[in-house]
Amino acid sequence: MMGETRAATAFDVKELKRALEEGDTAALVSLYAEDAEMTVVDFQHSPSAPMRVTGKAAIEAFWRDVCGRDMTHRVGHEVAGPDRISFVEECAYPDGCRVMAAMTLDLSGGRIARHLTVQAWDGASTASG
Repeated sequence: MMGETRAATAFDVKELKRALEEGDTAALVSLYAEDAEMTVVDFQHSPSAPMRVTGKAAIEAFWRDVCGRDMTHRVGHEVAGPDRISFVEECAYPDGCRVMAAMTLDLSGGRIARHLTVQAWDGASTASG
């Protein structure tokens, strides 16, 4: 019976990786809980004033922007447990600007409940969001 519960709420890490690498906004958004929260720390958003994105609609707008950009995405270094997933995403823009993001996802009921991203950009790019 315990195996059945776990299967019903299992998170699909392969689908997450595919959706990120292919820029599939709809698939990405489907992985989040309705009341999910994202926190992003980068050169524009310091640890004391991070960007916060709350709720599935706002998260969809975030990913629609990111996935609409002309860049490549590669996911690696995945570590997955029943309640948390961590990985690194490497992105590259055609102009040569590179971005590396370490992400940690807290899961609840097989969906992303909290998402933390800490990312670094080459130089002071204006392409970030």
